[in-house]
Amino acid sequence: MTDEGQLAWRLWNEGREMELVDPSLMERGQTEGIVRCIHVGLLCVQKDPADRPTMSFVVLALGSDPITLPQPKEPAFSLCKMVPVHKSSTTDPSVNQMTVSGILPR
Repeated sequence: MTDEGQLAWRLWNEGREMELVDPSLMERGQTEGIVRCIHVGLLCVQKDPADRPTMSFVVLALGSDPITLPQPKEPAFSLCKMVPVHKSSTTDPSVNQMTVSGILPR
């Protein structure tokens, strides 16, 4: 199975990122905003978490005033990461105080 991040990354590097977009969105003439969303999305899935933007940066980047965005680096390859939960931690099951969310397509 192809990782969606890898597909987006490949299309981005080939200058074909608009192939990711539903054709009905293309009719609205919002290509600049769509490309910006793809760009920010690729920044959010970079392999090294230290390279990923903060949520405040994401909000700013998607806001009405365009800002210069850094070039995204290669995305992570894994679809999920298993984090062991210590049985002694009954009140807070998080090992590193972070939440893990599963995102599924509709």
